Amino acid sequence: MASDVPPAPFDAPESHPNLPRRGALALMFAAIVGCGVVGGAIGYGLVNTSCPSRPPVAEQLIEQVPGYRAHSPSCAVKLLAAAVAGTAITAIGAGVVAVLVLRAQSEWQTHPAARVPPAGAGPPVRRPRGGGTPPRT
Repeated sequence: MASDVPPAPFDAPESHPNLPRRGALALMFAAIVGCGVVGGAIGYGLVNTSCPSRPPVAEQLIEQVPGYRAHSPSCAVKLLAAAVAGTAITAIGAGVVAVLVLRAQSEWQTHPAARVPPAGAGPPVRRPRGGGTPPRT
């Protein structure tokens, strides 16, 4: 009678055999985060080199005029925007590459290994090589 009882609704279904392993998922996550950090640093560095932290030389010379104060622009917003944009772009790119790698790995797992013909089956069938010019008949 115990076999007539349906399974509990909370039983976990069997997972698909081609799902990536946890180690591969953890490595993918770490790679995406690492690429995001590097991309943010690159974006910050690019803007940091091009954004002046002090007024240009011409304004510094004119500053000697009484009553004139040279304007030094703030780069904080530009630096933040560049870091966020660099992080987002590289993390998205790394995520796309990681998903493609995991899909390829899943496809490799689904194809069985090549079969060896049994002994005494005769010579193997030669298949034509791909590409090139077909033989003339």
